[in-house]
Amino acid sequence: MIHLICGPIGAGKTTIAHKISKQHKAIRFSEDEWLDKLFVPDAPNGLLDEPMHIIGAWAGERYQRCRNQIWDMCAELLELDIDIVLDGASANKEQRDFIRKKASDTNVKFQLYYVTLDATVRKERVFQRNEAQGKTYSLEVTPDMFTHAESFFVPPSKEELIDAIIIDNSI
Repeated sequence: MIHLICGPIGAGKTTIAHKISKQHKAIRFSEDEWLDKLFVPDAPNGLLDEPMHIIGAWAGERYQRCRNQIWDMCAELLELDIDIVLDGASANKEQRDFIRKKASDTNVKFQLYYVTLDATVRKERVFQRNEAQGKTYSLEVTPDMFTHAESFFVPPSKEELIDAIIIDNSI
């Protein structure tokens, strides 16, 4: 089964991904963790001081490399009947449909989880996470990065939410 975690930045996706992974004995993949471990140590000095389009171009290409490798591993795990949890690659319908199609093509079940939380609370949490650098921290998120992430997240449509599990983290 593919468990896809969807939600805006700071909503608590990674925390939920950890819980679902434990609950379903599934292997969890977080794009941010992969980017942090594989590419951030080699990022150009001062990258986070650059305009968002430069940061985005640098990160976007590397995120795609992570997605490709993650999917290769996921395909192998699914063939072995091992559930996976995907934390990332779900910022818009096109990305979510891509994963739905992968589930269909590999003949496995698919579950979408939509994690929600008020934008003001999310922003506070992201900057607190930057400071604490706890279990769900993987990348520093600057104010510009937060705004950029907000601008490209597209919530699931009513149609997408028919069989989704909605998690309101404000409760």
